[in-house]
Amino acid sequence: MSGEALLAAIVALPFACGGAALLCASPGALRRAVATVTAAGLALAAWALLVPTAGPAAGLLRLDALSRVLLAVTAAVGALSASESFTYWRAELALGAAAPPGRGLPRVRGYFFWHQAFVGSLLAAALSGNLGLSWVAIEATTVTSAVLVGFAATREAVEAAWKYVVLCSVGLALTLLTVILFYALSGGGGLHALDWTALRAAAAAFPPGPAKLAYLFALVGLGTKSGLAPLHTWLPDAHSEAPAPVSALLSGVLLAVVLCTLVRIAGITAAATGPGLPFRLLWGAGLLSVAVATPFLVLQEDLKRLLAYSSIEQVGLMAVGFGCHAPLAAAGAVLQLIAHAFAKSGLFFAAGHVSAQAGTHRLGRLRALVRTAPLLGLALFCGVLTLGGLPPFGMFWSEIDILRGALAADAGLGLALLGLLGAIFGGLLFYAGRAAFGPAPGHARPVPRLPASAAAVLLACAVASVGAGFLTPPAVARGVSAAAAQSLGGPPL
Repeated sequence: MSGEALLAAIVALPFACGGAALLCASPGALRRAVATVTAAGLALAAWALLVPTAGPAAGLLRLDALSRVLLAVTAAVGALSASESFTYWRAELALGAAAPPGRGLPRVRGYFFWHQAFVGSLLAAALSGNLGLSWVAIEATTVTSAVLVGFAATREAVEAAWKYVVLCSVGLALTLLTVILFYALSGGGGLHALDWTALRAAAAAFPPGPAKLAYLFALVGLGTKSGLAPLHTWLPDAHSEAPAPVSALLSGVLLAVVLCTLVRIAGITAAATGPGLPFRLLWGAGLLSVAVATPFLVLQEDLKRLLAYSSIEQVGLMAVGFGCHAPLAAAGAVLQLIAHAFAKSGLFFAAGHVSAQAGTHRLGRLRALVRTAPLLGLALFCGVLTLGGLPPFGMFWSEIDILRGALAADAGLGLALLGLLGAIFGGLLFYAGRAAFGPAPGHARPVPRLPASAAAVLLACAVASVGAGFLTPPAVARGVSAAAAQSLGGPPL
């Protein structure tokens, strides 16, 4: 199989899985169909990442250094989310023939149709070798994930979905102006003019003024979609109202894929204007996002909203790392992206189980989880320590690298970032410690044991998030370095 055909198959499989899910006549058939296609997708992704395959130098889909990282994260978290979805919907599937109209198996089939379409759109955006396809794929993620955000059909979920659609669609409309401007500046001539490599080569001849304008449109548009402040307001509502397996994809994968698209555009702009403007603006947007998220993480009473605001902080920290435009900080940002994807996914999975078993996700009512639900309590507590960057958890080294890069770029702003991260860690530690170890109000009733599949998913997320930052395999370290070099404006690797 050629490299181009292999990448096309990786993108197409989730869409095929979603279509097959609609045809399944029983929960068992649905489980087998999703498991089979997901396993096949993971195998193809591993083949693409591990086996050298000749790929196109230019084309709609391409596997370069940055897209290799995004493919690995998207395929892995997508598979974990699919597995966790069966645990999430187990009560719905148990309704059987007694299910009311629109409930039971038909509802879960519809969920998997949109879930797999969302995963396929993410894979297309992650593997895109063309700015035009990136715009289309990111727009597709809005359509597919908006349905999932509002899937509960409650007033709050529908409101969150509409807010998400409106803000992100406006943002992507602005990004379309970036596509049009870059196409015109490159001289047009067909879709290949929007190829990332072609744009980078042509950008040296772009007039600086229009190039800056194109970048500003992208910064506002893609910054909105990736959750960068000040246009982040859709994110806490959407991530907190979506089903937990979908929240994992939104926070762990979508934000990273969109941010990396913005970083690619910054690199093209830098070829026309120099790196100062695009990367400095990215640095500023990242720091602002961390600052905006801080009070909501220090004063918060909703578990899923706490995790959502943590995602704003984390994507802001990655933006700071890329925006420093230095090898050390960029490598830290890539490593942060990987560790955050697995840590945040595990936390949203755990939060979903906590909410279902405790009947609430109000932090003030969650106490003594280590005693009543030991696995969930430890998963929640250790996941929060990972987000805080405490050694030996996964984000310690990546945050150290980003902070060192930030201090080298601007000592004052770097110290401000360090202070914000300290306040955030204190808030996260307080809430997680109280929920895990705090005294329970009244008698603490043990909750049912988690299914083995759900425990395995939580363990996989924990191992991946710790290993990504602390016990990084040599192959992963090389991939991180290559992706960091490309994010600085280097050639595709």
